[in-house]
Amino acid sequence: MAYLYEHCADCKRLLGNEWKEVHKWLDACYKEYGQSHRRHRHHAEGIEDIRKMLGDEAALAAKIHIIVDCWGIPNKADYDTGRVNVNGFTPESTEADVALLLEEIRTLE
Repeated sequence: MAYLYEHCADCKRLLGNEWKEVHKWLDACYKEYGQSHRRHRHHAEGIEDIRKMLGDEAALAAKIHIIVDCWGIPNKADYDTGRVNVNGFTPESTEADVALLLEEIRTLE
């Protein structure tokens, strides 16, 4: 799990903007749900919610945040079906996946 300043630094490095409001929105449920807060917004549908609210670059910031936290991008249903655990990881998830996914984003810019 990354801290707010780490998520902001990742986005600043990759997008040129910290997108603090995106990270705060994604993690807003933490106080109520603790570690299981990810099931509420850390998924592909959460990225689309951000896109509707703040646009495409904000959605990319949400994608970066979720990749760093979950080592991939689960769907909302993945939490319910058990495909991912409370942290959003699949049994196959590796930290190396994060570097590859972030590199793909970096090369898009």
